[in-house]
Amino acid sequence: MSPPPRPPPPPPPLPRDSGHTLVASIGAATLLSRHREDRTDSSAPPSARALLAAALVVVCGAILGVAGFAFEQGHANWRPHATRTSAGWRVTQPRLGIDGADLAGDHLAWQAGPYTIVMDLNSGATRLVGAATDAQSVWPPAVSPRGAVWMEVADGPGKQTQTLVYAYDFTSRRRRHLLQTSSDLSAASPVVTGTTAYWLSDRDGTSLVTSCDINGGGPRVLASGSDLGPFLLADGSLVIWSSQPRPSAPFSLTVLDTSSDTTSDLTLPGQSGASFDSPVLADGTLVWLRSANQSGGDAIYSYDLHTLSARQVVSGDSLVGPAFDGSTVVWAQPAASGSGDVVMGLRLPGGTPFRIAAVSGDVSSVLVSGTRVAWLVGAGPRSSLATARLPQ
Repeated sequence: MSPPPRPPPPPPPLPRDSGHTLVASIGAATLLSRHREDRTDSSAPPSARALLAAALVVVCGAILGVAGFAFEQGHANWRPHATRTSAGWRVTQPRLGIDGADLAGDHLAWQAGPYTIVMDLNSGATRLVGAATDAQSVWPPAVSPRGAVWMEVADGPGKQTQTLVYAYDFTSRRRRHLLQTSSDLSAASPVVTGTTAYWLSDRDGTSLVTSCDINGGGPRVLASGSDLGPFLLADGSLVIWSSQPRPSAPFSLTVLDTSSDTTSDLTLPGQSGASFDSPVLADGTLVWLRSANQSGGDAIYSYDLHTLSARQVVSGDSLVGPAFDGSTVVWAQPAASGSGDVVMGLRLPGGTPFRIAAVSGDVSSVLVSGTRVAWLVGAGPRSSLATARLPQ
């Protein structure tokens, strides 16, 4: 009597897809079990049966992962209220509020409680891309014209705190798990330019600048040190991070050109007696808010990395921002009437300030990309996002 056929080798590990590996594993295991029960009746050689089993695992995992992603969007209580206005859109999140937002091209993304949401500003369609209902905290997303990146903190194995980095590709409409680590990541949101995401982390007292392609590949450490941060910026081939030996000391900036793998250092002027907030990098120019510690006055400055020249864009009291896309600086300031705020803009290098919108509430942040501008009003459940087109 001939010996029984040799069982097929174990299947390869399931791919990580949309965070539904457990469901995919159960479904795949069920199919494999049925396959093994029928293997004595099959006339196919063992190698063919092994390939079939492996293919079933991959296909089943992918299908169930996509189905789980669709289930999140259909059943989670995440849907915003989006209303078209004469200027653009107004968005609110009932009961949740909007905690942070970013804008790139025709896509607006924001965080609302445990949810990360993306909106197509042409159609008004919204899509849930992250549902961190079990997470301890979620960072607001960073957006490029290609996709969105965000971070979540949750309990890992053994109740050890884990930081997870996710990306969502606007073209393929697929979510990808970029990183899971026990390292402490920066309290600032990650940044993304094109298809590359960057973030700051701390590993055993050493600060790391890390990059990862949102479409594939693993994380890559670009720089390490004991005093990196808190600023991390990226645009095109340029990545900039700050170094500060102590909180009250002046900081320096390291500029990395990833196209040539060269670095240079610079120190911004005017650091004495002032704080620097909300730095933005676009098209080789830095823009930031400088707040004087004694006088209380605010000013927005720009710094051209090619000519190494700085200029004051605007000054005033209680300025909010700036936002910058390489050509237009946007900020908010108190209205002259004393009620509400005014969203303002100025085109570099030599434009004059112009009004974009009058807002009845208090603007907490502003955004600009190309011909679109957005601003966040208020905080908590009553917060709202509004968009408009820049005046020609």
